[in-house]
Amino acid sequence: MLQPFTEQSPRPSQATDWDESPGFDYKELDALWVTKWTPESSWQPGQLYAHQGATLELSPGANVLHYGQAVFEGLKARRTRNDKAVLFRPIDNARRMRASSSRLMMEAPPVQDFLQAVTAVVRANARWIPRYRKGSLYIRPLLVGSGPALGVRPAQEYTFCVFASPVGTYMGGNRVIVLSTAHRAAPYGTGAAKVAGNYAASLLPQKMAKSLDCADALYCDAREDRYIEELSGANFFAILHDGTVVTPALGSILPGITRDSILTVAREVFHWPVAERRVSIDEILNEAVEAFYTGTAAVLSPITVVNYRGQDHPIGDGEAGPRAQMLLEALDEIQLQERPDYWDWVVEIDE
Repeated sequence: MLQPFTEQSPRPSQATDWDESPGFDYKELDALWVTKWTPESSWQPGQLYAHQGATLELSPGANVLHYGQAVFEGLKARRTRNDKAVLFRPIDNARRMRASSSRLMMEAPPVQDFLQAVTAVVRANARWIPRYRKGSLYIRPLLVGSGPALGVRPAQEYTFCVFASPVGTYMGGNRVIVLSTAHRAAPYGTGAAKVAGNYAASLLPQKMAKSLDCADALYCDAREDRYIEELSGANFFAILHDGTVVTPALGSILPGITRDSILTVAREVFHWPVAERRVSIDEILNEAVEAFYTGTAAVLSPITVVNYRGQDHPIGDGEAGPRAQMLLEALDEIQLQERPDYWDWVVEIDE
């Protein structure tokens, strides 16, 4: 059930002072945002509801339960040194949700409605944003086909929800494995959309990877099983002997917002050569001096070992590289308004 959020709404006590990492788990905070779309009403005016004990009611026939019409986004609110609450490139999340929704024949909220919902949720839960450099408030916009459908067809009702949770480090680990029995996406499939089914399909390979002491699976393409695509929930990068920052070209991989930011920083801040193209696993094992993965949750984490065909292959000298660290520090400083933001990526939230 949903109850409108008011000053009298139940709120959990804030039991942490952020001296310890808040982890990366779902928590019920103060408020969330919900709205619906129907052919008759289009998008209804959304509003905040109390998050404590909130549930979304779904018909047993809801399309999402049978045919998987579900897309989502992830972004973060952080505290700057001056205690400002800031978002990073939220308009790009809104646009990507619309692109993902289009792939699944879903009705997506307009960009301004998306931004209104995200901003309202951050304001309502501002006390949960960890202190400067102590973590972030992870924001999860979710869109599902909530209307019933027995035949295979698009839903006639959609529910858009935005909630938040304080988080710390996600993933971690410098060793990845290329599994010969798993691919993340096929050409012309849904790999370029942030759809829930992509992540469900990655759960088994990810479990296999972790059982082999790896942070995640590193997927190759489904056509030739030769060209690197991405990890279960992160984009892949390498730095080659000649200094080129290379990442797989878009097509069947997610157009990551952190991915695009790292490419921009490498090219426009450090003036390094950058390439988006096909990247073979052999090239990485033989030519890469550094490797890393990126994502909103993972940010940027180094890869020091790639296990391929049962053998560990150190990348470079097998240690985290200096250029990856430079990129991470530059991105972090841009997000926290400690380095010039030439692209107007950072959005301040008026609390």
